[in-house]
Amino acid sequence: MTAAPSLAVGIPTYFRSADLLRLVKGLTAADPDLPVTVIDDGPDPATAEALADAGPRVRLIRHETNRGYAHSFAELIEGCSADYLLVSADDDLCDAAGLARSRALLTARRPDFAATQFLDRAGAIKRGQPAAGPVALADIRDASGHAPGLIYRVAAARRALPFLQARLAADCYAARIYPQTLLVYTMALQGAACTWLPAAPITEGAAHPPSLSDSDGTAYHSPAGRLREQAAFAQAFTALAGFVPAQAQDRLAAIATLHDQDAYRRFMRALRLHHPELVEDWISGSLFYCRNSLARHLLNLWSWRRARRRAERTLRKESR
Repeated sequence: MTAAPSLAVGIPTYFRSADLLRLVKGLTAADPDLPVTVIDDGPDPATAEALADAGPRVRLIRHETNRGYAHSFAELIEGCSADYLLVSADDDLCDAAGLARSRALLTARRPDFAATQFLDRAGAIKRGQPAAGPVALADIRDASGHAPGLIYRVAAARRALPFLQARLAADCYAARIYPQTLLVYTMALQGAACTWLPAAPITEGAAHPPSLSDSDGTAYHSPAGRLREQAAFAQAFTALAGFVPAQAQDRLAAIATLHDQDAYRRFMRALRLHHPELVEDWISGSLFYCRNSLARHLLNLWSWRRARRRAERTLRKESR
């Protein structure tokens, strides 16, 4: 019988010692032998105090200055000695049954990346699929955009890590906000097996409002942040061409096409969230603009749909 792969948990944390302690207690109760690494990116003295009696399998790494979630994420992958690394947010919860099922599925399927289910506090699925199966390249963003509970085969993640580190060194906005998504894109284009796992090892806990923002204070989910994100992903995809094999270049171009075409949807979602009073004027103004050049916009729409169909065929054909 093949031995079960080893699993470790990594938790980046930032001034949430009470939430963190609740999560760590849940993990150690579910499996006392599970290695847990916490990176305190504050640093916050209360974090060390909270974990003082957490047990020998809980390791604390403290940053002298705040480096950001993406750097902690990369550090967890670099320092992991297990076969697989599960990354959790500091304010979420461990589900003991979901963790056990995830480990059984990892043993059975041995994926390079596992998109587990993530449940909100009402028990509704916020991410994931009801059955195990491959994650199509067209669905990588949906599979990896919400970070908590995702599982990475450490060896495969390390092969892709130089690209993420290069983007962080270039101060890429997309790498700082969505490091796991850029990493999984790189893994998949390098040939990694990406799989949906129908198990929820981590579920929603305190659900604190996200505080990710750029250096000028622009929130990542604001309209300005979404536009900045779109430009940053476009630059990242251009750079990614140098990190993936030649035979993956057509799939990379298709990914870039879908990201570009989804920009308006993400922008409008942010506009509804932050400036609902502007939505009606924005839509009516857009319709007025389209009416003044209807023929050109119909042609653009036809070209847009044709490009999208072509990109989706390219990205989904490998999962069939």
